[in-house]
Amino acid sequence: MKRYKAALIDMDGTLFNTAKGITKAVREACDEYGLKQLSDSEIEEFIGPPIQITFGKKYSLGEDEANKVANIFRRIYKEKEYVLECELYPGMRETLEKLRENGVKLCIASLKKEDMVKKICAHFGISELFDSLHGTDPLDKLSKSDIIKICMDDTGITDMKDAVMIGDSKYDAIGAEEAGCAFLGVTYGFGFHTDEDVYQYDAVGAAHSAAEIVKFI
Repeated sequence: MKRYKAALIDMDGTLFNTAKGITKAVREACDEYGLKQLSDSEIEEFIGPPIQITFGKKYSLGEDEANKVANIFRRIYKEKEYVLECELYPGMRETLEKLRENGVKLCIASLKKEDMVKKICAHFGISELFDSLHGTDPLDKLSKSDIIKICMDDTGITDMKDAVMIGDSKYDAIGAEEAGCAFLGVTYGFGFHTDEDVYQYDAVGAAHSAAEIVKFI
């Protein structure tokens, strides 16, 4: 099995369970904008993908309207500090520490806004475990593959084949493919639920827990 020099980790549904805070902010944004409420299982679809895309899809909104609701969500999520209503998945801190001990450079490559990524990591005291922390830009111009490449620039590792993207959704798998790095799926988050979900993509493995990630890297 290939060993990787860098591991890029998605945030929502891979590193952190962010369901509680996102659910609250989605519900309040819907109330404020006058949209019908969704079930908890439907709201899970908001966890991970760009939030404006999910609002647009779930409510058949045009781009401008979807962006308006997304901005309401972000304001509520940030101002009420719902962004901090999350938790590391069980065993994740130990996994990160083990990977660092093994000499792997660690990065967060998330489609969450970068200021929120850094706020969460600082709050939970894990910022120092990472060589690079990146999310999307304020105007949502960066793709997942763009963010992966920015993280890799920070590590100084030039061969993308030495890196693996770890995530729970198609956005992580597609981003890894576009960037030219390997992909490791996880089934404990919100996107993939079975090995079959993961292996729809070119994955090096499917991890069922945070602890299992280590054996693939």
